[in-house]
Amino acid sequence: MADKKTSNKKIDAGQKPQRLAAARLFAFGVALVLLLAAFLRLWGAGWGLPSAMHYFSYHPDENVVLMAAMRVNPLAGVFDPGFYNYGSLYIYFTSFAILLGQGWGLIRLPESGGLFSQIGEFSKLFMAGRMVSVLLGVATVYVTYALGRRLYGRRAGLAAALIMALLPIHVMHSKFLAVDVTATFFVALSLLYAAKISEEGRWADYIAAGIFAGLAAATKYNAGLVILAPAAAHLVSGRRVVSARLLLLPVAALVVFLAGTPGIFINPRQFMHDFTYELMHVRTGHGFVFEGTGSGFVYHYTHSLLAGMGLPLLILSTAGTVLAAVQRRRGQVALLSFLVAYYIVIGAAEVRFARYTLLLLPVLAVFAAGFSKWGIESLAKRGRRAGRIGVALLAIALIYTGAYSSAIDCIYARTDTRDSAAAWIESNIPHGSGIMFPTVPWFYTPPVSPYFGALNPEDRYIKSLEVSCYRLIVDKNQEWNTGALKESGWAVLSSFEYEDRLRIRNQEALDYFGALEQDYRLVRRCKSVPSIFGIRVPVGAGLPHDMSYASPEILIYKRDR
Repeated sequence: MADKKTSNKKIDAGQKPQRLAAARLFAFGVALVLLLAAFLRLWGAGWGLPSAMHYFSYHPDENVVLMAAMRVNPLAGVFDPGFYNYGSLYIYFTSFAILLGQGWGLIRLPESGGLFSQIGEFSKLFMAGRMVSVLLGVATVYVTYALGRRLYGRRAGLAAALIMALLPIHVMHSKFLAVDVTATFFVALSLLYAAKISEEGRWADYIAAGIFAGLAAATKYNAGLVILAPAAAHLVSGRRVVSARLLLLPVAALVVFLAGTPGIFINPRQFMHDFTYELMHVRTGHGFVFEGTGSGFVYHYTHSLLAGMGLPLLILSTAGTVLAAVQRRRGQVALLSFLVAYYIVIGAAEVRFARYTLLLLPVLAVFAAGFSKWGIESLAKRGRRAGRIGVALLAIALIYTGAYSSAIDCIYARTDTRDSAAAWIESNIPHGSGIMFPTVPWFYTPPVSPYFGALNPEDRYIKSLEVSCYRLIVDKNQEWNTGALKESGWAVLSSFEYEDRLRIRNQEALDYFGALEQDYRLVRRCKSVPSIFGIRVPVGAGLPHDMSYASPEILIYKRDR
């Protein structure tokens, strides 16, 4: 007996160096994945920043969020951003990042003359907020690793992290001064502690899950639905329904939410105005953008997720979700509860931006990795060669997705189509010529005036009249004014203006293009598509609305008659 115990100790001692080496190898793999995630998110992160050509970001929401961030100063006790369409937490993060940049001497705001007097310094404010998204986007990749490891093991965790690092829509939105990536980070953390509750159920896990759910809601209101995951984890673990630990979840979440969005107390009227506006907005739609797009449940799958993930990973994540529903392990049920509830909410809405699916990505990445592990192990039972085929198929899916994300990054690294169009206009259209725009110019319009990105349409209209080098023809009272084309020698259109109108066969747009075909000819098309090394990456039905901010198609027509 003594000899046997001695032999077992020798075996354990011999395995320790192997385990240590394996742990170091996985740590190295995770570090490489995080570096890859950072590279993909930093590549092209300077896209569309304010410049002498255009004074506002080409991302329309960034201008709103930055203005809110500049109204607060958490270090000075100023917490009212005056804007509550989103939670306030990311706004505070952006404000703190700006203050940090100023403290380090990286940002120097002009003391007089307005923000546009030193446009380079103004653009740094946007970069400060974007760096928050980059940092938390990369951090989400690590949390996804921890979540995948807890549910499916270390190898699946590494695969989940790699999937999350490569997902095109997450790579793209991690470049933006916007709330979605930060909300996804807190959702992933709450899901991680929900998985821990399903296994261990410590007090600290309940508190942490509630805190991160509250932080998610304080960033983006509907992200608070993630609290369903730890609640489901508690219930499927066989613990008492009436439990002090379970009550901790909503209490912790509510306290943190109120701390992260104190406007409920300090500016309740503005908070209710903006909050109810968002509720009505998602119910009534977003102009022509989502009109005629059918069921939101189908649309998000066939457009948002297909374009946001790519076909291979969408298939893997779908299979992984079905497998999780069949297996119904405790941690899987916790994640499924959030996945189903949140998808119902966004699928039922009339506004269907692709970014709404970002909160689902940690779950889908983990389920895709879990299915890959299950599939490879199942194939390996049939023989080593079959197992290798499974690994090869996963590698192909990841290589395609990496190429897709790189192609997206290439769009952000190129000269923007609006800048290309503006340069062409300056070089080819004689000064004093009349140029017709079908709608009041905005972020999607070539910056013939640097003020076209202003938030107020009346301001943009006035600035269009003040352009001196050209005679801009803009009818704020009658968009798509076909008669006004007779007064102009040129016409400029953006795909953000015409794409959805043509899709739904809007008569005004059809008449306008009919007049263009009759009296004008297309002389310039500025277009940018996902491609790398000159090879175009196929994207199903094309990039959705909010994945196209960096690539509007610009058409320039010249009058022939």
